[in-house]
Amino acid sequence: MRTLLFERFLITASATLAFSALAMGRVHLSEVGSLMDWRILTLFLVLTVAVELGKASDLFDRLVAVVIGRVRSMRGLAFAMIAVTAGLSAILTNDVTLFLVVPFTMLFRGVEGVELHKLVAVEVLAANLLGAVTPIGNPQNLFLFARGGFSFGSFLEAQLPLIGVSAVLLAALVVFAIPRRLVTPPATTAFDVDPVLAGGFFLLLAAEVGSLFGPLPYLVPLGMALPAALLLGRRLREADFSIVLVFALLFIGIPGLERGRLYHHFDPARIFGHHAVGLLLSGALLSQLVSNVPAAFLLAPAVTGALGFQGLLYGVTAGACGSPIGSIANLLGAQLYLAEGGKPRVFWRFFCGVSGVLLILLVASAALILKLQGG
Repeated sequence: MRTLLFERFLITASATLAFSALAMGRVHLSEVGSLMDWRILTLFLVLTVAVELGKASDLFDRLVAVVIGRVRSMRGLAFAMIAVTAGLSAILTNDVTLFLVVPFTMLFRGVEGVELHKLVAVEVLAANLLGAVTPIGNPQNLFLFARGGFSFGSFLEAQLPLIGVSAVLLAALVVFAIPRRLVTPPATTAFDVDPVLAGGFFLLLAAEVGSLFGPLPYLVPLGMALPAALLLGRRLREADFSIVLVFALLFIGIPGLERGRLYHHFDPARIFGHHAVGLLLSGALLSQLVSNVPAAFLLAPAVTGALGFQGLLYGVTAGACGSPIGSIANLLGAQLYLAEGGKPRVFWRFFCGVSGVLLILLVASAALILKLQGG
């Protein structure tokens, strides 16, 4: 049950939605192929292989270990881990990054005075909010990037104002919630980076970026991923391809849901409107109930125009805050913290409190940004 709730929530929910759509006849087997966005599924597949190459090379572990070894205060550690989490999330997605940074943070559990629940909470928030600056930072970003017809430049231009606000709010959170208390860095394992695997990671990531933002056909990085997978050997079995399955199931389940009568009565876009601010509110609200990835899928058909997609992008980005299921990264970060002996009540009390405040401030800031831009 814990695995289903924390690690496989999206798979369970998306599978239920897809099979219900097929069983009720709202989606026919003959149309499944046409509902798939093969480009997005392929890019997620390639990204998963690239990330596993980077993990197997110990490249990311080396980076985190170096940062941890240089900090001298709890507040400094918080700022350092926010920066590392933001940078890694922007290229590895938020979920994968938490698998890397949270276990390293938990090395401080034997250091007196370190409030681990606060450190992990700000890392989760940084992964959700600051990593969202790129199309591959969060899973829903890639979907909206493709659906909204963004270029890399226009995506950055749309996201940077809200990411800037998020960075300021997270910095204020660290200053007010985390003391300057001196800490002694724990001993960490020395990591020797495998140059072949690290080179494979950078090469495959470059092909992914070329396909996303340039003229490179998506079949090129897919073809490169096959020999790259051979470099992993048995390590390939440890790669988590679940996000590919989740998106494939959502491509079936969401159309089935949209064709149901109940959806039209409770469609948030109808309640708040189809303008940019209305989509912002719809995205933030729906994310609290079903998580931001399904929220993006459900609301995308109602969007018209670049500003509308920006509003929805802001809504599902801010919507990661607030509810524990606003983003699956929230549940994952908590699970990693608890697996290392953390206290659930302490974590959730702090996380939900600050996350709820951030949700309100981010939605208000996003609405102001959109209004200034004519939304």
